[in-house]
Amino acid sequence: MITSIFTHILLFLVHLFSHEILFLQASQSDPYSTNFTTTCWEVERNALLKFKAGLKDPSGRLSSWVGNDCCAWQGVNCSKQTGHVTMLNLRNQPSGDLAPLQGKLDPSLLDLKYLNYLDLSLNNFEHTPIPNFIGSFTKLSYLILSNASFAGLIPPHLGNLSNLCYLDLSWNNFLWVSHLNWISGLSLLKNLFLIGANLNLAATNWLQAVNMLPLLVQLHIPYCNLNDLPPSLRVVNLSSIEVVNLQSNNFNSPLPSWLFNISTLVELDLSYSGIKDTLDNVDAWKNLCNLKFLALSGNDMSGEIVKLVEGLSKCSNNSLEVLDLSTNGFVGPIPPSLENLKNMRYLSLSWNYFYGPLPVSIGNLSSLKVLHLSSNKLGGTVPETVGQLKELSLLYLGSNNWEGVVSRIHFLHLKNLKDFALSSNHVGEKSLTFHVGHDWVPPFSLNSIIVVNCQMDLKFPAWFLTQKELAYVILWNINIEDFVPEWFWKLSPQIELLVLSNTRLRGKLPKSLKFAPGSKVALSFNLFEGPIPHFSDVTYLCLKKNLLSGPIPENFGQDMLYLRYMDLSENNFNGNIPSSISMLKYLEILDLSKNNFSGNIPSSFCSLQSQLLCLNLNDNNLYGKLSSLRNCSKLLQLNLANNQFHGGVPRWIGESLPMLTLLGLGGNMFDSVMSRKSKQPSEWFL
Repeated sequence: MITSIFTHILLFLVHLFSHEILFLQASQSDPYSTNFTTTCWEVERNALLKFKAGLKDPSGRLSSWVGNDCCAWQGVNCSKQTGHVTMLNLRNQPSGDLAPLQGKLDPSLLDLKYLNYLDLSLNNFEHTPIPNFIGSFTKLSYLILSNASFAGLIPPHLGNLSNLCYLDLSWNNFLWVSHLNWISGLSLLKNLFLIGANLNLAATNWLQAVNMLPLLVQLHIPYCNLNDLPPSLRVVNLSSIEVVNLQSNNFNSPLPSWLFNISTLVELDLSYSGIKDTLDNVDAWKNLCNLKFLALSGNDMSGEIVKLVEGLSKCSNNSLEVLDLSTNGFVGPIPPSLENLKNMRYLSLSWNYFYGPLPVSIGNLSSLKVLHLSSNKLGGTVPETVGQLKELSLLYLGSNNWEGVVSRIHFLHLKNLKDFALSSNHVGEKSLTFHVGHDWVPPFSLNSIIVVNCQMDLKFPAWFLTQKELAYVILWNINIEDFVPEWFWKLSPQIELLVLSNTRLRGKLPKSLKFAPGSKVALSFNLFEGPIPHFSDVTYLCLKKNLLSGPIPENFGQDMLYLRYMDLSENNFNGNIPSSISMLKYLEILDLSKNNFSGNIPSSFCSLQSQLLCLNLNDNNLYGKLSSLRNCSKLLQLNLANNQFHGGVPRWIGESLPMLTLLGLGGNMFDSVMSRKSKQPSEWFL
């Protein structure tokens, strides 16, 4: 899932950046460009002003659209030879610093008869359809309407744009097609982006339509609800195509044979597309010698990958740089012949069933920047040759069956390392040791570190002091058994995720801890003692099973207004539950069980009604009425067992809490049960 989200975000950013390059290329290749200067034609100026009048412009992006010379207006380019408007680029900035233009496209634009470049992306056309008249701009070469909140049918009239070489309708709200036959009229088309459009109705003929575009270089139709991937084509006309992106569709089919007949292919992305196949055909893969990017992650693929590697290795000029086979069912050893793919920069084999040792030859992939091998069954020792990968920025070795020692030599030349993960599946045995020494000075500066189920130096790693960019820290089940030094807590303002759990760390926590906004903090299953700190800006807080004590301050929670999860269970807290917890308007899960709280449930808890899903207050000394919980209608779990509540069980529990599936009331002094007419939870603890 992480890989999928990252790919999605990366695709979006690359897509935006490509438009910047495209605009520069198009503006520099104006066929009418000379050294002459002219003003624009009156009919075109009036058309632009009428177009402007139909828009809302909160940020004043069109404030320069005044005066007679429309060729000087922002976003407008004219032919210096004829004065006609040839380019209209009103693309908003992806940074979001300026508000988008809003409204509808006025047909007055049709008076721009010489327009060859139109970019209205990243604006807000308020779910209106793409107007049919766009198909009348017969000189148009570039049409970019992505991220512009268009909706409805993609007009087949676009098939009239016979000069079009670049079409991008991606990332709109809900665009769909009734068929794709109109694409065959775009005989000069080189780049087609329909990312996120619903092509389901064109599922049976989409490939035949695309195959009619002999000049096509890039095809991007991911997230398009396609469910048909034809296994073969009688004739493949795609003799120029370099990029095929079909990710996140629903093909439920094997790899099609026609793909292997496209020797020009540079990028192929079929991730999360329901592909069911193996990679056993050596002869097929040796045809793709120009392939630089291959993503097959998130499918239902199986078998070994030896034939894939052998096939690509047969190319004397093999150029593969990115190989993502994560989240499949691949098995077998990782082939040592991977070293033949000398240009590899990104290798992800995570979430499969690879077993055996990691080949020592992995150290020969000198260009490798990302090595992601987590969640497999790899075993043996981690080869020291990973320390030779000088370009490596991410090294994920988590959730495997590693044994032996990972030491300083494994990081010898990793000066560019930013993200590191290491863990063993041998939870109880701790057969893996992470030993770099207390006084180590690493060659890198990490952004994230994950070390789980390992033996580690008993002292808290002093070398963390050299890591000035740490934002994500997970140390779990490693038994450090030491005090956390004061200097480490000073890093908290930059930390977004901190998990120090089941490590037997001890000592007192600082009085106040400020974390990066939206951060998540888990310090559970340790030996921390003393009062609870004042936390700031966290959304997740787990301090379960420590030795923390004393009352919770009345102002606790005032700087955690976006907190969604809080677990303070199995400590020694006492006193009343502070009413300030009711300030946590987004709180979904609250666990204060197995402490020494006393008094009433604060009446202000009724303000938690909108979000609270789980409330555990069992094993305390609470008493009084429960009426403050009556409005918490979304509760799924309510555990009040082993307290001092008495009187009758409120009848409203079964009536006002209709979603309740677990109710714990045992170990109290109630003298009646719920009405038989009330809705009963599926699980009781009475």
